[in-house]
Amino acid sequence: MFKNLTKKDILHILFKLFLILLGTIILSFGSGIFLVPFSIVTGGVTGIGILFSSLLPVDITAYIVTWTLFFVGLIFLGLKFSLTTLLSTILYPIILSIILRSGLGSSVINLLINGAYIDANGIIALPTGVTINEGLLLICGIIGGALSGLGCALTFVGGGSTGGVDILSFVINKFTGIKQSALFLIIDSTIIGIGLIIDLCSKNSTKFLSCLVGIISACVCSFVIEIVYTTKLGAYNVDIISDKYDELCEYSIKELDRTATLFDVVGGYSKENKKMVRITFNRREYTKVKDAIAKIDPNAFCTFYQTMLVGGLGFSRITPSTDNSIKTLQKAIKDKENHD
Repeated sequence: MFKNLTKKDILHILFKLFLILLGTIILSFGSGIFLVPFSIVTGGVTGIGILFSSLLPVDITAYIVTWTLFFVGLIFLGLKFSLTTLLSTILYPIILSIILRSGLGSSVINLLINGAYIDANGIIALPTGVTINEGLLLICGIIGGALSGLGCALTFVGGGSTGGVDILSFVINKFTGIKQSALFLIIDSTIIGIGLIIDLCSKNSTKFLSCLVGIISACVCSFVIEIVYTTKLGAYNVDIISDKYDELCEYSIKELDRTATLFDVVGGYSKENKKMVRITFNRREYTKVKDAIAKIDPNAFCTFYQTMLVGGLGFSRITPSTDNSIKTLQKAIKDKENHD
């Protein structure tokens, strides 16, 4: 299999692996320095780790949750999907442990607050009489969210996935059809909400403020992903005019597990009859599809564009919109008149 790869193919694969590695490192750094020590809950694996930090060190929880969800994805989503999360699954908890336990994290924390360090559970330990400034907490939340967003986006560009609780949303989507973006929001909001409730019950004002900052941090993270990865709702179409339309259709069906649509078109200049292939795919597959087209037919004419809504097999189900109240009333009156 590998002997057919050209030098360019190998360099491209290595570059994508580098992006996944770099993205995971940045994500780990943002979480391990700016979010976890300050108990800023933004959802995800680290958010769960912070919630259980009084029972287990954050990085140990990260190992347990990450690998548990990896095997859940392997069982319900298959090997092909799980391989996209494997590198981050292996590296993220390891790098997080290095940051929290090697002294690297404590060195940075000490620069922010003199005498402070990261304790055995991964949470900041302050000198006697010292409190965390609200402004510093907000800055850490914004920087941590931005770095986390950048790390996730680079991982997506490399064709990988950060795994974690994202796997849970994919599994739920598979069996319920609920939109993945909605599930991401619901799961992360639930983690943040639990953190708020715990801190309210403990009457710890600093931790409660950290959870509120976590909401801002999560928004910053999402915003950076949108900017770096240039996507809105996460769905794309590509229209491809190519003589190798059969190979492109076969790729879409066998590799993407998605159908393709063929159109008969006429060249405006040449007046020749041609075939156009349309493929619809999600944002995680953008780089993969672009590279496949370049490999199958480098001379193909392609148009990539984002879609406002995609519904049907492989995507969210199409559901009818709820009628406007006035329209509903008008329809009821009209039906009554017809009946009378």
